[in-house]
Amino acid sequence: MDQIVDTVWARLHAGANAGKERSPFTMLQAATIALDGAPTVRTVVLRHASREQRSVMFHTDVRSTKVTELRRDPRISLVGCDLDGGIQIRLHGVARIVDAPAETREVWNASRPRTLIVYRTPVAPATPLASPAEAHATTQAEDLDSAAGFDNFCLIEVTVARIDYLDLNPAGHMRASLVFEEGKWRGTWIAP
Repeated sequence: MDQIVDTVWARLHAGANAGKERSPFTMLQAATIALDGAPTVRTVVLRHASREQRSVMFHTDVRSTKVTELRRDPRISLVGCDLDGGIQIRLHGVARIVDAPAETREVWNASRPRTLIVYRTPVAPATPLASPAEAHATTQAEDLDSAAGFDNFCLIEVTVARIDYLDLNPAGHMRASLVFEEGKWRGTWIAP
């Protein structure tokens, strides 16, 4: 099981640190519990992975529905899939909304300008619009300041408690369930 734990965190780390060529684990599907109690899923970009802290992190707009959902119920599941390699990784954990400037400023400053443009939009995500142009950030000089949009920026840090690893190897499918308890990952094989 140690090798599987190594593989999972190596793939997550590669996803969070992808350069021009994205890793299959750069884009993850994040599932939360909607305000009406239904499941809801969206794609997020993995920005950081730490095996030592058992955590993964992504950015989002503090005005987004997912933040409201996570404030109500912090449970979250994330899934990534390498279709070519036949590997699926599911993470289950608890989210912490990091919207304190002292904690987010360093990540904001290290982010590419094109990543941050989404936080400069004048309307909250999922707001109905008459046209797509209404959602675009203004390009006036006063709004091009490097801090424009910072108030809408937050990080979601997920502490991972369980991992489901599936390898669809042609020689034989393998699936493992890993749970973090008593300071270490403990795993069992389960049927794929």
